[in-house]
Amino acid sequence: MKTILLTNDDGFYSKGIVSLKDALEKKYQVWIVAPDREKSAISMALTLNHPLRINQIETDSYAVNGTTADCVNIALQKILPAKPDFIVSGMNLGENLSEDIFFSGTVGGAFCGYLYGIPSLAVSLIAGLGQHQQQPFEFKAGAEITAKILDKLLAYNHENVVYNLNIPFPNNGQIAVTTLGSKRYTPDIIERLDPRGRKYYWTGTGTPNYDGLEGSDIWAVQNKMISLSIIKYDLNAKAESANLSSAFERFKL
Repeated sequence: MKTILLTNDDGFYSKGIVSLKDALEKKYQVWIVAPDREKSAISMALTLNHPLRINQIETDSYAVNGTTADCVNIALQKILPAKPDFIVSGMNLGENLSEDIFFSGTVGGAFCGYLYGIPSLAVSLIAGLGQHQQQPFEFKAGAEITAKILDKLLAYNHENVVYNLNIPFPNNGQIAVTTLGSKRYTPDIIERLDPRGRKYYWTGTGTPNYDGLEGSDIWAVQNKMISLSIIKYDLNAKAESANLSSAFERFKL
C-alpha cells in the first residue's frame, strides 16, 4: 500500500484536509501532519525563533505549532517511519493560480516535498473566481476529484516536480494540463486606528487582474475546467543571463 502525507496551510481542523483524508484512506495509508492553526500566505517560511511542538491527535495525525514547511520537515525527519510515496498539500480554501504560487503556503508545502525528491501535489478549491464573498466549498466532491487525479499521477515516475491542481465549482469534469497564466494585483494596505489612537494596518487582497491565454490555468478555470499544472523549480533566465554576461564582458570596476 502506498503512503500519502497530507499537509495544508488552513490548519489541522480545516474541512479541506479532513475531506482529503476521508477520500484517500480508502486506498492509501494516509498521514496528516499539519499546522495547528491557519498559516495562509507563508510560502515556504520556516520557524526559527521559537521551539516547535508536536501534538498527536490520532494514530497517524499530528498538529504542529509551525508553518506548512515546518510540518513537512518534521513529518519526514521525525514522524513518518519511511519516506512517503507522495505529498498532498491542501485542499486550500480558495484559488492558487499563476503568481499565487510564490505566496501560497499550500504550494509551499508541495515545494518542500520537492526539496526531498518526493512528488507533491498542491490542491485548491475555487468557489467563485476572484470573489471576496465566495459560495460554499464543495469539499467531498473536491476530495473525490483529487483522489482520482492522484491515482493517475502515482502511475508516473515523476520526481523533482510539483503539481498544482485548481478545482473550480461548478466545473464540466474536464481536466486541462495547463501552464501558468498571469494574476497580478497590488494588495490593499488598510490603515486604521486602535482604541488608543495609534495607527495599525491590515493587508488586503486587492483586486486581481487576470490574464490567461488559452492553455493557461486561468483560462481553464474561467472555462469551468479543472486545471493541473506541473511546475519545475528553475528561476534561471538563461537567455537574459547570456545578454547580461555580454554586457559585462569587458566591464571592470
